Amino acid sequence: MSLFGAINIAGSGVNAEQTWLDTIGSNIANANDISGVNQPQYQEQEVLVAPKPSVNSTGIPNLTNYALGDGVQVTQIVTPKPNGVLKYDPNSTFANKLGMVKEPGINLGTQLGNLVNAQYSYEANASVMSQAKAAYLSILGIVS
Repeated sequence: MSLFGAINIAGSGVNAEQTWLDTIGSNIANANDISGVNQPQYQEQEVLVAPKPSVNSTGIPNLTNYALGDGVQVTQIVTPKPNGVLKYDPNSTFANKLGMVKEPGINLGTQLGNLVNAQYSYEANASVMSQAKAAYLSILGIVS
């Protein structure tokens, strides 16, 4: 693998982690949102990541056999609880006749744990990019 490959792979990781951080931020910002039972509700989001498919010499992606070292990509953002969670809150202005409201059902502890994981992964990928850049510049210094 070339140094450019290391930068590209780490860069794909940084992009995936940035999407994860943005999604976590959105989940945390909307964790306390409530709505009426029959009203639209914010939906918790999760990021799905997969290896980047390798591309053969004809330029066609190989979607069945992933090569090592091609990086990652965000494949989709899913909603694990698309209907939200019902909660008893008869004092809410959104409560129905039974006193029920709908909330997204976001667990802040899980989101904060995900935030720490995403932060460390982001930092690790950024460090790889920095080290690969330093190695590349060092090689250029030796050659000149």
